[in-house]
Amino acid sequence: MQALSRLLRKTPTGVLGSLAAALLFSLSLSPGQAGDTASLEIYGFSKHGDYFAFEQYGVQDGSGFPYSEIFVLDVIADKWVKPSPIRRSDEVSEEGGYDEDTFLVATRAKNLNTAQTLLDAKGIVGKGSTVAFNPPTELTSNPHKMLVSPRLPLLSGETPVELTLTEHPLENTECASYDVATKGFRLTMVNNGITRTLNNDTIVPDSRRCPFAYRIERFFTYFPREAPPVFAVLIQMESLGFEGPDRRYLAITGRL
Repeated sequence: MQALSRLLRKTPTGVLGSLAAALLFSLSLSPGQAGDTASLEIYGFSKHGDYFAFEQYGVQDGSGFPYSEIFVLDVIADKWVKPSPIRRSDEVSEEGGYDEDTFLVATRAKNLNTAQTLLDAKGIVGKGSTVAFNPPTELTSNPHKMLVSPRLPLLSGETPVELTLTEHPLENTECASYDVATKGFRLTMVNNGITRTLNNDTIVPDSRRCPFAYRIERFFTYFPREAPPVFAVLIQMESLGFEGPDRRYLAITGRL
């Protein structure tokens, strides 16, 4: 518990939000599960594919506090568009009854209201399609590899896209003090015979909260009429949580 408290104090403001306070209330709320897995809401691309947005949301393990995090990315730069990520976590109590769904709906609505100006400014209009989905419940799939038709129908002469993720040890001194063997990852894409490295970690960002496992979770594409096609790869990450591993998402974007 002391180690987690140190982590909460040293994590940058906005990353863990009110989790330090949440820890104080964790015993008074409804029992938490062993870690929590965020749900995803894909807001999609802008009309020309320049921007991509998604939300991850859920209820924190331990505290029972609802949270929502909305990300807007510059697709070509593969970077967050400020002031994104827009994060919200609301402290709740059992007074009047604890209704997890009601609290979560309210938190998401408030966070979306805050993010709406940015979503509108970047023209997010829900363009694009999920062309591959690999949840952790799919036990026969390979969490580190995807061979994907980039769209339906697959056009004559068009080749599948191959995604490969490899994990590698990447020490973080702070996380090591909590006995977490942190990892980074390398993600490559083979498209039309050309191999590209989409990500290759050399440090563990504090925002990942001591990550130790990754999987390719989703592949999202969009073929605009007036611009080159674009993609977003959603990576599910397991990291240090209160009562077990927490699962959150990273997005990697670019042109196909």
